Amino acid sequence: MTPEPRRPAALARWTPRLILTVAVVHMLVGLGADRSHWRGIASDGLWNTVANDDDGRMTTLWFLLGGVAFFGLGLLVRRSVIATGTVPAEAGWILLALGVPISVLEPASGGWSLIVLAALALSASRRPRAPAADGARFLPVVPAAPGVDIAGQGSEDAG
Repeated sequence: MTPEPRRPAALARWTPRLILTVAVVHMLVGLGADRSHWRGIASDGLWNTVANDDDGRMTTLWFLLGGVAFFGLGLLVRRSVIATGTVPAEAGWILLALGVPISVLEPASGGWSLIVLAALALSASRRPRAPAADGARFLPVVPAAPGVDIAGQGSEDAG
């Protein structure tokens, strides 16, 4: 009889949802913050319309693409939670690696939300450990092959 799969903890379930929410907000702000940039990009024919000297267009583009990247991370974290029941710690470290420099370089930004998400992801990445009946940790028991005793030596009746 196989054990029923455990339902992920609430924090593990909510972490990818929150990452996806931040991603959607990031994309919506990137699309809607200054529509004149997008109108200019579209009217110039899209190809090679975001020049290095146009900070407004570059910011708009990277804001949108940052949202797409966060969305991808959120989907991967969601998939991991479904498959394993936990958030991969790497997601938390990625969010922290993004949030800290953004918050330092631009304190009035959404970088702080990435730091909060990183803390939640790192907390959710900790796998819950069920204690043994006597409180000790143990490895799962693997049945020995026929004719082998626990010490790994052949048993006397093996032959």
